[in-house]
Amino acid sequence: MRLCLVVVLMTLLPAIAFSQAAKIAKWTILPLAHPDAKLLIGVDWRRIMDSALGPMVLKQIQKGGHPLLGFLESIENVDRLLVSSPGGGDGRAPLLVVGEGRFALAKVRAMAKSDGAVSRKYNDVELLVSPDATNADLHFALLDAQTILFGDGASVKSAIDRSQRGEATNDRNPLFFRAVTLSTVQDVWAVVREPADSLGSLGIPPSSLSEQLETMELGLSMAQTLNATLTIKAATNEAAEMLATGLPALLQLAALTYSHQPSLAQLARRLKVVSERNFVKMGFTIDGKLLEQSLNEIRASTAPAPAESQLIAPPERIPERGSLTATKGPIPEGSRPPVNGARVVRIVGMDEGIREIPYDARKPN
Repeated sequence: MRLCLVVVLMTLLPAIAFSQAAKIAKWTILPLAHPDAKLLIGVDWRRIMDSALGPMVLKQIQKGGHPLLGFLESIENVDRLLVSSPGGGDGRAPLLVVGEGRFALAKVRAMAKSDGAVSRKYNDVELLVSPDATNADLHFALLDAQTILFGDGASVKSAIDRSQRGEATNDRNPLFFRAVTLSTVQDVWAVVREPADSLGSLGIPPSSLSEQLETMELGLSMAQTLNATLTIKAATNEAAEMLATGLPALLQLAALTYSHQPSLAQLARRLKVVSERNFVKMGFTIDGKLLEQSLNEIRASTAPAPAESQLIAPPERIPERGSLTATKGPIPEGSRPPVNGARVVRIVGMDEGIREIPYDARKPN
C-alpha cells in the first residue's frame, strides 16, 4: 500500500511542479516592481476572463461607470496588472503600475498626445509625459508591445533600468516570495507590509487601526464561485483580539446599513472572521448570481443623483414675449404667492424681467 502511494506521488509531482512553474512564469513582470516594495498588488485579468465568472465580470465593465471595475474600462487586451510601492516619501508615495498584454502602441501614443503629452527618450525607451514633467510627475513608458509602465518618473525610470539589466526579484524582500506564492492560486492578490505607511500610495491615509497592523494579505479566486480571503497580522495579540471581536459587530452594522440593498446585506452576513494569536482571517464565498447582484447594487448606490434642474418640471409651453399665462412652474424666490389656494399670473418677456401677480381663482370675476 505504501509502495503504491510512493509510485503515485512520484508520478504526480513532476506534473504538479510543471503546472506551478507555468503559472509562476506568467508573472515575468514581477522583477519590475520596487525591490524594497512594501505593497504589491496583482490582477491576473486573463485568468479572470477565462474563468466561469469572466463573462459576467466583462458585462459589468461594459456597462461603464463602475466604481470597482472602472479602471479596466479603458484598458484593451490586458493580461496582467502589477502595482508596487515602497511606501513613505514626502507627500505622494512612489507608485508604479505595470501592464502586460498585447497593446497597440500607436493607439496608446496617439491617445496620450491628444491629451497634451510629448514624447521623450530614456535609455532608448519612449516616455510620454507632460511638457513640464519632473520626476515626481506621472510618466508613461512603452517598454515594448507587451509591457507598459506608468507612475512617478523616478519609479518608471528605475523599472526601465531593472528591465534592461535583467535583474531578478529581490530575494531578501519577503513580499516577493509571498507574491509568487499567492499568484499561483489567486486571480487577484495583494501583500502589504506596514499598512499605515504603504497604503498611503493608494490615497488611504494612516489611521489608528492601520497603525496596529504589521502585514495584510488578500486573495481572490474565481471559478464557479468567488472566494475571497484577507489575512491580517496585528502588532500584538491584544490588537488581534480587538479586531476579532470588533469586526463581527461592524459586519452586523453593515448588514443593517445595507438593508435596502439585500445582496450587499447578505454578503456582509456571509463574511466569517476567525483569529489565532496575533493573526485575524476573514473570508467569504459567493456564487455568480449574488456577485452580480452585489455589483449592480454598488453601481446604483454610487450613481450621481439627478441634477436639481432635472427634478423641476418645465412650464408646459414657452409664452410669447409680453404674454400672460397661468403656470404651475417654479416661482423665483421673493415672489412666492400665498399658499391658501392662490395661483399666479406670470408676465414673461418684459424689459424689467418676469412679473408674477397672485390671484385667487375662487373669487368671481
